[in-house]
Amino acid sequence: MSFIEYLKERWVTYIFILLNISFSAAVYKLDTSFNITKSNANYIITGWVILFLLFIAIDYGILYARVNKFKKYCSLNASSQDVDEFSYPVDREYAKLFHDMAVSYEKYKADVNTRFSEQLDFITKWIHDVKVPISAIRLILENREQDIPSSLYQYIDKELFSVEESVQRVFYELKSNQLHDDYKIQWVSTKKLIAQTLKAYSNFFSYKKLNISILGPSYDVLTDEKWSGYILSQIISNAVKYTPDGGDIIIGTDKVENEVTISIKNTGKGILKKDIGQIFNKGYTSSENRSGMKATGYGLYLSKKLSDKLGHRLEVESKHGQYAIFKLTFIENPTIYNKIVS
Repeated sequence: MSFIEYLKERWVTYIFILLNISFSAAVYKLDTSFNITKSNANYIITGWVILFLLFIAIDYGILYARVNKFKKYCSLNASSQDVDEFSYPVDREYAKLFHDMAVSYEKYKADVNTRFSEQLDFITKWIHDVKVPISAIRLILENREQDIPSSLYQYIDKELFSVEESVQRVFYELKSNQLHDDYKIQWVSTKKLIAQTLKAYSNFFSYKKLNISILGPSYDVLTDEKWSGYILSQIISNAVKYTPDGGDIIIGTDKVENEVTISIKNTGKGILKKDIGQIFNKGYTSSENRSGMKATGYGLYLSKKLSDKLGHRLEVESKHGQYAIFKLTFIENPTIYNKIVS
């Protein structure tokens, strides 16, 4: 507690004291029959000033100690038994009130965690359950490809893949809040990460007659293969959606000092300059309909969230009307992980 804060706390007391001193001084000046020598009056005034200053010092010291003791009690989240250690009744009442609030909060937090755990278990089970019919539909579609018109097959394939992406997005969003429980940092080649990601979108490259170019050598990066693969898949998915038929997607790898960057460039309308700073915001969609397709504004948000948690850097550049480039940079720092996986 600062002295200014102390004065704000005790201003009523000091106004009362000053009014009493002013009243006594007024009586001394106005009452001519009041006999007191000038020297005695000076002694009395000097005594008042000294006692007043002493009162301020003692009162400030006591209040300062009380506030610090209460802060310590709150920071320790002490039990109700510690309430009796407060000497002042007001402090004890405040301590009891804080203790009751802390107990209620802990109970509420435990209830929320329990409900969240139950909901998480339910959603996780649903995700695993829904994968079975999706896989069955995918198998039936592939087995009956010759019996289905090409245009219809492509339409069903695209919609089915959208469902798979949505389910996967739910799974990764749930897991992202518990990333520390489900990740494995190890050396992974950029070639492997890129190849695994492209494999899932091979049909779409064919449907849209996209030209895929892979440039640059392969580098080993320190990351979690599954989570980084998901980040790349969201960027590739975004590139496929917004690249016009017959367009180009260029995937490059580059290394500068201790940073390895995978860049994914797609031709097309790109991103408006006013959208660049908000593209990773949750739920944000372009202010311009770039492809006529539905967008949730969630894939890139989740990718940025995961890259930040993994210690990677996700950036975007674009020239509207020409291209967009997403860059995922892996930064090799001398951390404990280097020693573990070396």
